[in-house]
Amino acid sequence: MTTTTRGIAATTPDPPAENRAAATARHLFQAEVALHIAHQSHVDAWIAAAGDKLHQAVVEHLAAIGGQDGSSP
Repeated sequence: MTTTTRGIAATTPDPPAENRAAATARHLFQAEVALHIAHQSHVDAWIAAAGDKLHQAVVEHLAAIGGQDGSSP
């Protein structure tokens, strides 16, 4: 996202598929690490939240690499 001179956010076009796939892969990795760290904390709420974030990252990555919506295995 870019900003205009007035400070209002302007939308940018979607990145090419390769860039989107790479970005979602990085997000997926970060979500996996966050879940691992959450498990080490033994805090159920943190583990659940990290698991939810990982699920969303998986769905986004599948959509980026193959147009899947993550609804079927």
